[in-house]
Amino acid sequence: RIYRASSIPGHVIVFLVAFVSGSVGLRIEEEYRPLVVSRVLDRIHGKRYGFVNYALELLVVKNFGSKTWDEIKKDAAVNMDGQFLVRQIYDDEITYNLIAAAVNRLNIPANDILELFGRMFFDFCQDSGYDKILQVLGATPRDFLQNLDALHDHLGTLYPGMRAPSFRCTERPEDGALVLHYYSDRPGLEYIVIGIVKTVAKKLHGTDVDMKILKTKNECDHVQFLITNTSGPGVVSNSMIVEHEMLSAEPKVSPTTFCRVFPFHIMFDRDLTIVQTGYTITRILPQVCSGSCKLTDILFAVRPHLELTFENILSHINTVYVLRTKKGAMRVASSEEYARGLYLSDVPLHDATRDLVLMSEQFEADYKLTRNLELLTDKLQQTYRELDGEKQKTDRWKL
Repeated sequence: RIYRASSIPGHVIVFLVAFVSGSVGLRIEEEYRPLVVSRVLDRIHGKRYGFVNYALELLVVKNFGSKTWDEIKKDAAVNMDGQFLVRQIYDDEITYNLIAAAVNRLNIPANDILELFGRMFFDFCQDSGYDKILQVLGATPRDFLQNLDALHDHLGTLYPGMRAPSFRCTERPEDGALVLHYYSDRPGLEYIVIGIVKTVAKKLHGTDVDMKILKTKNECDHVQFLITNTSGPGVVSNSMIVEHEMLSAEPKVSPTTFCRVFPFHIMFDRDLTIVQTGYTITRILPQVCSGSCKLTDILFAVRPHLELTFENILSHINTVYVLRTKKGAMRVASSEEYARGLYLSDVPLHDATRDLVLMSEQFEADYKLTRNLELLTDKLQQTYRELDGEKQKTDRWKL
């Protein structure tokens, strides 16, 4: 489930919740998943889609030739014919071995290769059909990075089980400089982020930025980057719009109507005490009706990586939040028991979530078809190479 925060004057914050089921969007996650789900995720853990490996292959082939790439694969003990498939899942170890082999074969420092790969990876994403969505993520580097997690949520519907990194932006108190917080369970890839951010700032926002690592994972639980603008007065993007409170003293919408129109909203005060919820939230989380239930009693933040406090939420007011419920126990459950008691009738008529739910099956079918076509294309290319090899042997025999 995706939670979006919005502020209301009077020291109250409302979470408007977009509940999406199927393969579109995220589900409310329980602290202890059923064993069946855990087994599926265990098979994906430590693996990644071939998107990154294929981009690395294009980088080496474009700049150093296909022969060099074949030598790198041999050094990395990657015994496979043809190219990496974008929708095929590979072990993370393959990626690290390829990078290490490229460092030795090309005699280029690892950080330089990773940054070069980051620059190329942005171009690769644009050429892969993501150019339009990348252009609308944000008008500044800060806005782009703040909304990057939302793009990863979208890609999660196309690449099930994808373990994407998470990004969060803050300002350094002493000078207001932009600090990028990077969370990933794959260590050693920080310079890919540097290459991507520099390229995004240059090609999408027309500005040159410099990045350096402030803190590594050894110093805290994530990596922090300092981003400075080298072509202008800083990267900090404070809004130029001045907000004026023009609220009527008379409420135009009654709480009952509001709860009916927004059945998936959660309203809480500065102490994080829940003061109002939508009808559906009340039905599936009855403990919120106690009058003393706090947000942190039933939920904790999966993304962005921050402590759920009023000030933190207020400072990331336009960020998509992914929250996980603190309930459940480890048990074997049948597929029927996965239901959360949610129905299409719970989604308001004005909410586009209805269309997303109905389209989820079509997305899944399109994904399977695309993956099968990719596998077939790779098999045909491999057959063509084998046929060409046999033809060359025949020509040599005739001579």
